[in-house]
Amino acid sequence: MLLPNNSEVFKSIVIEKIKTYCDTNIWPFSFEQFAAWLNNFDCKKEEYLALQILDNLIVRSNNMAKASYARLLHSSIRQFILNNTSINVGNLPKWKEHLTAGSLSKHLRFCPVKLENDQGESGSVIYRMLSQELNTDRYSLAKSDGSPEVIILIDDFIGSGTQFDDFASQIKLESLLDNSLVLYCPLIGFEVGIKFIQSKYPNLHILPAEFIYESDSLFYGLSTNLFKNDQQNTIEDVKAFFELMHNKYAPKMKNWLGFDGASLPLAFEWGCPNQSPPLLYMNKSKHKNNWQQLFSRRS
Repeated sequence: MLLPNNSEVFKSIVIEKIKTYCDTNIWPFSFEQFAAWLNNFDCKKEEYLALQILDNLIVRSNNMAKASYARLLHSSIRQFILNNTSINVGNLPKWKEHLTAGSLSKHLRFCPVKLENDQGESGSVIYRMLSQELNTDRYSLAKSDGSPEVIILIDDFIGSGTQFDDFASQIKLESLLDNSLVLYCPLIGFEVGIKFIQSKYPNLHILPAEFIYESDSLFYGLSTNLFKNDQQNTIEDVKAFFELMHNKYAPKMKNWLGFDGASLPLAFEWGCPNQSPPLLYMNKSKHKNNWQQLFSRRS
């Protein structure tokens, strides 16, 4: 990989963008976190690749998640129920009242996507955030003593989709689908995972608040085969250099490109999913004693 001729200009632009996002609280992190992380790298080429990752970074804060999921509840989910059931949800103000009061609990139940004995953050973090919009106690699927007409599964992220199978087995999804309309509603859905889950569970309705695509991957193959906005290096050039960084900083780290090679530069305020490159959340390196971690790892 070559260091592009405009690398210093690119660095200035990315640094200024990050500083603005942090100073205005668009991103819920301090600029000093990013500056410290960038200081981990030993040369201009490594720094350039790290800056490329940050330039393509997708960040979702707690406040963004709350607002996005509230829109999903009051638009797509409500409309789905209106179109596909006889449940009397009423107008929008009445629907909001039903959600906070729990008055539709005979017909409607919610369930966070979380494996038993799992202490990690996934669907549960979104479920907790909904406490102002939703009576999570009265609408809990775990407390239902029958088969509700509609079940809504709450999650933060659909990645590759392969990890959903364990949860599906745990809640006996196939049986639920025989008796209820089941909606899987993540905060963000990756198109690859959505297709995978839909192929296995064709009767499951998937309604994400937001979509991300293969084109959001760091190493997505463009028709020009050039890397992102880099006019000198190909995707393979940059990927090969990234592997050199793997061998240098964390040779034993698995899934260096993210789970299933997704290479999604995605960070929630509560941590990164495993489809993100571990460089974003690794907390130590044998090559560098004082490695500065950028984000935490979302389990």
